[in-house]
This record gives sequence, structure tokens and C-alpha cells, in this order.
Amino acid sequence: MIRRLAWLTLALWAAGSVALAGYVLAQHPFAAPVVDRTEADARAALTRAITSTATPDRIAARLAAAVGAKEPLDVALYLDLARDQGAVLPPDLLAEAEAMVAAAEGWLAELGACGTCAWDIASCQTLKQIGVCAIPVELSPLGDLNALRRVAVATAQGDEVDELEAGLALAGLAGTALMLASGGTSTTVKVGATGLRLARKLGSLPERLVAEIAGAASWARFSAIAGDAGRIVAATSPAETLLLLRHADDAAELARLARLAEVAGPDTRRAVAVLGKARAFRTLTRLSDLAVAAIALLGLALAQLGAILGAIGKLALRRAKSVRRAVAKPARSAP
Repeated sequence: MIRRLAWLTLALWAAGSVALAGYVLAQHPFAAPVVDRTEADARAALTRAITSTATPDRIAARLAAAVGAKEPLDVALYLDLARDQGAVLPPDLLAEAEAMVAAAEGWLAELGACGTCAWDIASCQTLKQIGVCAIPVELSPLGDLNALRRVAVATAQGDEVDELEAGLALAGLAGTALMLASGGTSTTVKVGATGLRLARKLGSLPERLVAEIAGAASWARFSAIAGDAGRIVAATSPAETLLLLRHADDAAELARLARLAEVAGPDTRRAVAVLGKARAFRTLTRLSDLAVAAIALLGLALAQLGAILGAIGKLALRRAKSVRRAVAKPARSAP
């Protein structure tokens, strides 16, 4: 009696689990299994990921590689990361890295270098120089007009013309006009268009993104792309944006990068450098509660099915042994 009651309880529990799992699956939990985290949750996940990944040994290795490659921008990034993480660096490496950053930032003391940077952003040596010397000029209509001047000179000399730069400069001027007409509500588009133009000039715009910008069939589509770039500028800085845009392979990734920037703020470039683009993007999302419930219920149902099959197997084995014993007993008792 007790055994039958146990079997009945197990069967009912398994049936209930299967029914509940079926109900949850009927809600299509895997149609959209991944959802965006809240900003606070995403920021916490990003911080945990950076802290667990940026160990002192890894920071030292990345810093040494940046010093060896003579990349003062990356050297400065890893020095800041080491300070924030409390990582103790080898004294020789620390001295060499600090000297490289000091030498690069020393360019700011030369007014002529700043003027050259303002005239041609490709000649800028540091993020600080880009921000102080080039960006103020480039964000003004003068920067767009200077870009159009370069296009006109190239056309007159029969050189190759960068049509995208010309288009972005015209879009920047249009954005300025719209910004003035709207009382500043189109600022994001103007700033984004300028950021895209400068990144294009620096050669840091991926080809697929270039193709999508060039192929934008309407002002609305272009505004959406430029707006995402503008969101990155607003969350970080114009200078940081120029380095971040190289990670956006297409417009979809540009939108994800803008979302990451709104979560990470000034630490966006650090997050991408430490975690890599794909992992940094993954911190922005999580499995939906419904998907988690469906996975748990499926696991429970499979476990219970396995338990039932195991019990049935044991029972069948016991009966088989009983039959063999019953057959063997008369055989032993025969004369």
C-alpha cells in the first residue's frame, strides 16, 4: 500500500511538472530569451566583469604590450586602470610607461603643435590634444567648411575625393542649421555626424559601417546612425568616441556601443579594452525570467522522468531475479 502511494505521488508530481513546463513553453519563453538589463544592473555586471578580469598580471602584460607598440593612448589607459585597481606594476615598466605618457602630453605645451592638430586631426598625438585643440574647431561650422575645402582642393587637383567625408561635412552643416532652428534639440545628430567624419578621417570607421552610412537612403536613417554616435559622445567625450567607433562594425553594433557608453560612461573604452567588445556587450543583457523558469522546469521534468525510468528499471530487474529464483528452486529440489 505504501509503495503504491509513493508511486502515485511520484507520478502525480512528474505529471504536474510536465504540465507546468508545457504551460510555460506555450508562452514562447525562447522567442525572446534575452532582455536588456536595467542600467543599474548592467553597470554592476560590467564592474564585476572588469574587476575579475583586470588582474595585476594581465594589466602589466597589456601595459607592456602598449609600451612596446609605442601607443601612448593605450599606455595611459592601462596606467589609469592599474591605479584604480590598486595593481602594483614592475618599477621599470611603470617608469617607462609614465615617461611615454609625459612625453606625448608634452606636445600640448607647443602652440604650433596644437595649431597643426586643430587644422589636421590626424596629426594629434594624445586624447587631451584632440579634445583641447581639434574638437572645438571641428564641432564648429569651421570644421565642416575645412573638410569641404579639402574636398574642393582634391577635386581641383584631380586627386581621389572622399565623398563620404564631403557628405558628412554637409550633414554637419545641416545639423548645425537644424540645431539653431530647433533650439538645440538636434545637437546629438550634429555632434554624431562630426564624430563620424573625424573617425573616417582617422581611418577608424569599419568598412561595413562606412557602407551603411554611405547607403543611408533618407535623412531619418542617417540621423539614427549619427544620433547613436552622438550618444557615445554625450556619455564619454568627443575624443574617446573617435577611438571607440572603430569597434562598431555596423549600425547595429553602433547602437549597442551607444548603449554600453550610456551604462559605462567615461569607462567605456576601458570596458572594451579589458573585456573585449563581445563580452562587454553581453553584460548589457540577461536571460529573461520566463526563459530561466522554462529551463528550470525542463530540467526538473527530465530529472523526474529519469527517476521514474530508473525506478521502473530496478523493479523490472527485481522481478527478473525473482523469476529466476522461482525457476531455479524447483530445479534444485528435483531428485
